[in-house]
Amino acid sequence: MIERSSHLQDCPWAVVRILPKFQRCVVARYYNRQDADDSLRLLRRFIPAAVFELIFDPVVEKILVNKSDV
Repeated sequence: MIERSSHLQDCPWAVVRILPKFQRCVVARYYNRQDADDSLRLLRRFIPAAVFELIFDPVVEKILVNKSDV
């Protein structure tokens, strides 16, 4: 079962599908590497024609500063 997080920074491990022209598409995000690795193995088994990779991709929230606050 895939657990969803309300905050992306809680899930730094991502399974991505490699697309043509150096593009990538995030398939799923996980809390820990083991869960991501298990998912990657499953995807590679059931969709052998696609290229999937496991990456560590911490999401950094951008803090928007209002100019009137400065």
